[in-house]
Amino acid sequence: MKSILCKIFAAGAAFTFGFAFCFWFMTADLLPEGSTQASAGLPEKAGEPVLVIDAGHGGFDSGASAADGTEEKNLNLAIALQLKQVASSYPVHTVMTRESDTALCSGELGAKKREDLLRRKEIMQEADADLAVSIHLNSYPQDPSVYGAQVFYPEGEKKNESSSLGSKDFAESVQAALEEEISDGRERKAMKKSDILLFQNPPCTIILVECGFLSCPEEAGKLQEAEYQRQLAEAIWQGINEKLCLPLKKKIPVTDSINTQKNN
Repeated sequence: MKSILCKIFAAGAAFTFGFAFCFWFMTADLLPEGSTQASAGLPEKAGEPVLVIDAGHGGFDSGASAADGTEEKNLNLAIALQLKQVASSYPVHTVMTRESDTALCSGELGAKKREDLLRRKEIMQEADADLAVSIHLNSYPQDPSVYGAQVFYPEGEKKNESSSLGSKDFAESVQAALEEEISDGRERKAMKKSDILLFQNPPCTIILVECGFLSCPEEAGKLQEAEYQRQLAEAIWQGINEKLCLPLKKKIPVTDSINTQKNN
């Protein structure tokens, strides 16, 4: 009798293990192509990776200006919103530091700029960001012929022990993507920087992208074009995702009330 019971128990255990293995094998194939349980090189945590998109300046702080009076703050926001839209096609959670022409401060005039920058860092901290991208434009009136996008990362940054990626990795990847996608005849390399508040004890992996020079009349004209802003945003995302390795979201077919299929 004991022998029969042992055989029945062993058969049941084998069936259970076999079913569990088959179920795991089948469901593993249902994952989007190229996806992993955690984004490549990032510390594993629940949910999607978090990207904070910081549109530089805003409100009282207009930033640099072009010869025609175009203000940096508005173009920064336009490019940042384009980047958010491009990223929305991927499984990443985006957080904007601002989505309108506002400053993130309420203090006295002399302390407003510092308060604004500290609040941006607080947003990155509160969002538990995996990466923050601050969008800016450059200016060098002494030589209007200087042009081109430049990516910066914090000097002396210590990598997160649970991640193989740091700000320099993302900065170099984004710079390479900009060089590839924005054919402007010049080459730049990502550079380290230490003299800005956002890079002092950064709350997360962070890069700053100077998308071009408002002091260069030709480039200033391009930067005001929605199509060029989109091109910049796509290149920035391409460089980011070169490291994140996120797959495009699959479109799910839905049927409307008159039984015609559409794609979300």
